Amino acid sequence: MVSIIAAYQEHQKEIEKFIVDNVYNNGVISLDNSSLEEFFKTFKSLQLLYVTDDKYQQNSPSFARVSKDISRIGTNRSALFKTKKLNEHGEYLSSPYICSVSGNTIITAIKKVGDNYLVMDFNLVELLEELGYITHAMFFTKSNKFIYGLIGYGLTLLSIILIGYSFISFGSYFFGDGSMIEVTFKSIISLTLGLAVFDLGKNLLEHEVIFKNNHSHHKSDSKMFIKFLISIITALSIEALMLVLKISLTKNYEDMLYALYLIGGVSIMIGALSLFYKVAKR
Repeated sequence: MVSIIAAYQEHQKEIEKFIVDNVYNNGVISLDNSSLEEFFKTFKSLQLLYVTDDKYQQNSPSFARVSKDISRIGTNRSALFKTKKLNEHGEYLSSPYICSVSGNTIITAIKKVGDNYLVMDFNLVELLEELGYITHAMFFTKSNKFIYGLIGYGLTLLSIILIGYSFISFGSYFFGDGSMIEVTFKSIISLTLGLAVFDLGKNLLEHEVIFKNNHSHHKSDSKMFIKFLISIITALSIEALMLVLKISLTKNYEDMLYALYLIGGVSIMIGALSLFYKVAKR
């Protein structure tokens, strides 16, 4: 979405000229229903169209590409015009915003025609594709979301399986002859691995699918990377603690060197994360 907004801002003047010129060329003087419906042939990205009088009362049906709503005639549209300042030619082009009805990113164009106002809502992505500023953006965006969603929910499902396995593994102690220590450590390892996998899946879904936003890619990617590293460091820290406890209980002190390596590796990761956070924040 960031690249789409950037493309719109870069070509805003050309987009405004394209809309205004085609409104004139389409015979804007006549605002009867048949003339209004012709705009959908002119603009492939046009989503909604209606006309208001000089008191901002809607005096035409609300035209969509495949429907016409006459129940909106007489609706007071003054709220739309409160914050809209038309230029000296009686024209206005809004910034991109999310439509509460369709959920698409749209822009609103207003053109004063005599004592009436022609209001048109355009799907921003389709408008940019129509003008050739972006190519196959909708397909690319939906494909990305589908793939990231598939991976994210797959990781979440895998984490649930790992968590379930840890409880089953611990419960098996009460019905078998296994060692309490061995069963406990196996369960904790499965739980911490499940935590790390779940956190990765959650961050992936938040970042790329559910709450994908218009903030800087750099800031968003850095935040996701830091969260993921924190999850890994937490899981490895727990593993290191469990290893030290296991060595203490089993008296296999010759294995303490491996625990030291693990703790040293976690310490290096903490130092690297601190350095990365400092550089990213700067």
